[in-house]
Amino acid sequence: MKPVYGILMAVALVGILCVAGCTTTDTAGTPTPTQTHAPTPEMVSLVSVGEENNRDIVPVSMETVTQVILPENPTTGYSWNVTTVDGLTVTDDTFVPPEKQIPGAGGVHVWTLAPNATGIATFSAVYVRPWEEIQPDDERYTVTFYVTPKGTPVVDVTSADNGTTVSVPNGGAVLVALNENPTTGYLWNASVAGSAKIATDSFVPPHLEKPLVGAGGVHKWLVTFTGAPSGSFDAAYARPWEETTVDAESFTVSFTGV
Repeated sequence: MKPVYGILMAVALVGILCVAGCTTTDTAGTPTPTQTHAPTPEMVSLVSVGEENNRDIVPVSMETVTQVILPENPTTGYSWNVTTVDGLTVTDDTFVPPEKQIPGAGGVHVWTLAPNATGIATFSAVYVRPWEEIQPDDERYTVTFYVTPKGTPVVDVTSADNGTTVSVPNGGAVLVALNENPTTGYLWNASVAGSAKIATDSFVPPHLEKPLVGAGGVHKWLVTFTGAPSGSFDAAYARPWEETTVDAESFTVSFTGV
């Protein structure tokens, strides 16, 4: 499940339009009109994540404006309580009510975030009544951001890339995503070799309007590199308490720098 990407155009109108009045007089010293150019608009990237990105790993750049948008209904007494903001600064925290003022209708809570530095950053919140203690079964939300310098690519790898060699630009990273259904007992057991290392991983549960018993999700691994990209990512799909057999489902990709 991918966040929704958008582009904000920040346009600064600078200066006053110079009127070039052409004359036919011979007056000496008449100044030549100077044309004023407006600056090139700056492209600002916006990444919005929502409840479908719960436990997701989302790549963003240092220049990215990030928004977390979650449904909230204060009329029930419940509201989102932010528990972790690691590597991020909250620049805006707003509740947006519904467009139609219907009694009991909920709105959305929007947090605007700015990264503090490159690397792993985390936002977490829990949905509670402020006067009650947080319980283990309370609804929780967390999203991990991988913050990169501007222009640094993160290569997406899926099951379609099984058995291939993936080209990774120097300084880049790889985000591996494979379907997984823990309700069956089967899990991906992953390892890396060469200069590759698993920076973080997460199981992203399915986002469904109605809970579906036995539904699977996606397991994601963020792979970074120490030095030039090389090595491999290998995974086997098996039950942890059983020995892995030769016919077990497997996944492997090799990495090469470009």
